[in-house]
Amino acid sequence: MLLWGVISLVALFIAPVRAQSLIDKSVRDETARVRNDDPAMAAAIAKARAGLDDFLARADHPAGDQREFSIKVKVPLGANSEFLWLRPFVRDGDGFIGRVVNTPRYIANLNYGDRLAFERNDIADWSYKQDDRVIGNFTACVLIAREPAAQRAAFRSRYGIDCE
Repeated sequence: MLLWGVISLVALFIAPVRAQSLIDKSVRDETARVRNDDPAMAAAIAKARAGLDDFLARADHPAGDQREFSIKVKVPLGANSEFLWLRPFVRDGDGFIGRVVNTPRYIANLNYGDRLAFERNDIADWSYKQDDRVIGNFTACVLIAREPAAQRAAFRSRYGIDCE
């Protein structure tokens, strides 16, 4: 049995349909289905978690040009999961609370803008903007890398994400 997770980009989603550009897909708030055992996605999540302490410290004391600190959390759905971006977020004791900034597709009782409580071990990715660049968002970089070169370049140019 194949298990699937749903991975989102910074409040932007990528669908597997190749006839559309990557930017077109993101504008429509579409999702990407990714196998739970995808090694590149697992590596991206591990990279994000390895840098989580630095990210949280930066979110607590951002420099003047740093903004839009966001966290992606994994919400289990039986054998599958949906990943949601939250911004802003605050610490709440040992956990966190944030606002959902993308449209949940598979969680019936959760909507865009709702507050969601989560724990540190639920965090799968993070990002923030510095000047016109997106820092982090390692899971998006996995999806971008799978696109044709022209689409990768256009997406990076439009959204300021640097996966190098």
